[in-house]
Amino acid sequence: MTTRVLSTLLLTGTLALAATGTQAQSPAQPGQSPARQGIVGAWFGTTATGLRQLITFHADGTVFRSVPGEAGIDPARPPHTPTHGVWRYLGKGRFGVTMWDIFYDINNAQLLHYMKIRLEVTLDDDRSEASGRAILEVIDPQGVVLLSRAGAIGFVRIPFEPLE
Repeated sequence: MTTRVLSTLLLTGTLALAATGTQAQSPAQPGQSPARQGIVGAWFGTTATGLRQLITFHADGTVFRSVPGEAGIDPARPPHTPTHGVWRYLGKGRFGVTMWDIFYDINNAQLLHYMKIRLEVTLDDDRSEASGRAILEVIDPQGVVLLSRAGAIGFVRIPFEPLE
């Protein structure tokens, strides 16, 4: 009897924790305000150097980023994959982000290097804009950091616009 009660309590607690985690990660509902979405959604980003990008934060904690130059034939700027990564809530409107992409030779798809970007993003009060500071590292195939630099980025949420 005691074993059944303990098992039931353990199962109930586990389900309650799972439901809480699911609720915290649930995607925004149609028409939901940015304040309820947190960082989840699609954003335009612009670095201090003027590089424009699109970045999407998914409710499951993953992130996807695209920038100009992902495809090209200029040897000085080799093509690369879209950037993939993860994000975590740090508290007080701040989020930590880690993303990677792969640069390769257009002629033979040979790996040239990786780029790792770490961000700390802070949402503004109405959560329609954000600012971030970043560290970018270029890493060779053996894991040696070839270049490291810091920078800043601003974000503007892409709003829903109905057809009519």
